[in-house]
Amino acid sequence: MEFYKCQHFRIEELVDRKTFETWGQQCWMFLNPYALQSLDGIRNYFSRPVIANNWIFGGQSEWRGLRPSYCMIGATYSQHRFGNAFDIDVEGVEAEEVRQTIIRLKDNFLFQHINCLETGIHYIHFDCRNVSNRILLVTG
Repeated sequence: MEFYKCQHFRIEELVDRKTFETWGQQCWMFLNPYALQSLDGIRNYFSRPVIANNWIFGGQSEWRGLRPSYCMIGATYSQHRFGNAFDIDVEGVEAEEVRQTIIRLKDNFLFQHINCLETGIHYIHFDCRNVSNRILLVTG
């Protein structure tokens, strides 16, 4: 089976340990290709490392991508539950600068699928929910 796979991310950076241990490379099927393309777009635009989950490298982050039903973090209908959302940091760039860049360049092909940004937080939450032709800003 063929899936869209990120250019710049391993699947372990986008799902939790248990999901990866259960499904391996098949985990790509749980993630929205528009959200994955957006991750690559952010990485390509800023030309800097982008960090989501880092458990595979010995870090503490495990729930910044897909959040399966057994994850107790976040809302029941969070976009993370549907593979539509990621929480990320762009190395060396403040979160607000990343948000403002995405808003300013909304029509750029690198960011065209990002429809929601969370504000008031020190990291970037973006998602690709079903909102037409705009970026919904929600307060964190």
